[in-house]
Amino acid sequence: MKALLRILMLFLACGSSAAMAQRAAPVKGPPAISCGAYVETRLGEGTLGASSIQMYSWVQGYLSAYNSYSKHPMVDVPSFAGIATFLDKYCRDNPLHHVAHGVDALLAELGGYRQPYMGK
Repeated sequence: MKALLRILMLFLACGSSAAMAQRAAPVKGPPAISCGAYVETRLGEGTLGASSIQMYSWVQGYLSAYNSYSKHPMVDVPSFAGIATFLDKYCRDNPLHHVAHGVDALLAELGGYRQPYMGK
C-alpha cells in the first residue's frame, strides 16, 4: 500500500521554475511530473522500480511515435539505461522543470525536433 501511495504521489506531483513555469507540461502521463519528484523516486526505487519502468516505457513509446509520424530525421530510441542516464542528469540540473521538458531535450539531443521554447 505504501508503494502504491508513493507511485500515486509521484504522478500527482507538479513543479515549476522561473523559465518553465509559464509552459505547462506538453504531455499527459508520467512525464508531466516535476524533475524533483522524478529524482526523489529514482533514488528510492532505482531503474527497475515500477515508476521508472513506466516512465521509460512511455519515453520509448513517445520517441517511437515521433519516428512514425515526424517529417524530421528519425532518431535511435535509447534503452532504459540510456533514458535513465539522460533524464537523471537533466532532472538533477533542472529540478523545477517537468520531466516532459527533459524528454524534449533528449529528443533534440538525439537529432530530432527541437521545441521552439528550448531556444537554439
